[in-house]
Amino acid sequence: MARAANGERVCLALKVFRGVYLAREPCLATSLCVSSLIHSSIQDTHDCYNGRATFLLDHVRRGAAAVTLATHNVDSRQLAAARARELGIGRGDRGLQFARLTGMAGGLSLDRAPQHRVPGEQVLAVRPVEHIIPYLIRRAKENMGLLSSSSFDKQLLRKELVRRFKVAMLGCNCYMNWLFD
Repeated sequence: MARAANGERVCLALKVFRGVYLAREPCLATSLCVSSLIHSSIQDTHDCYNGRATFLLDHVRRGAAAVTLATHNVDSRQLAAARARELGIGRGDRGLQFARLTGMAGGLSLDRAPQHRVPGEQVLAVRPVEHIIPYLIRRAKENMGLLSSSSFDKQLLRKELVRRFKVAMLGCNCYMNWLFD
């Protein structure tokens, strides 16, 4: 796709996400005559997502692509942000966007540490109630990283509460935590 778009001199726009739909994948794999569409390990999933993100960031740098990297995985998000910085893709670059589903991995929005600052959007799933509830339940069940990051989220929420308290009490925006730690 990237080569075809480049040949036509159009900007390729993609959303890259790591989510799988375990209930649907076996049927789709059977219809395509393949054994599985799901990676054999979580590390294979990480490697594939991170590799695709790196590939696309190279195209974003050249202006040949625009990409939304949708992930709740902190390491993948930080890796992509670091690669974007290496390539000179700035926070305001319209070719790169980060996203996550509202209500999952909330700590990603609260992390104020300079080395982790990544612009991002929260995606709100809007569908009829009879579709949205099963969708959100399935996403929560299938998002194994959510369970492993809950202590990380709690730590970030605690830091954000302290920061907001300092703002309220001292009347300043205290993003420079080193002044108060």
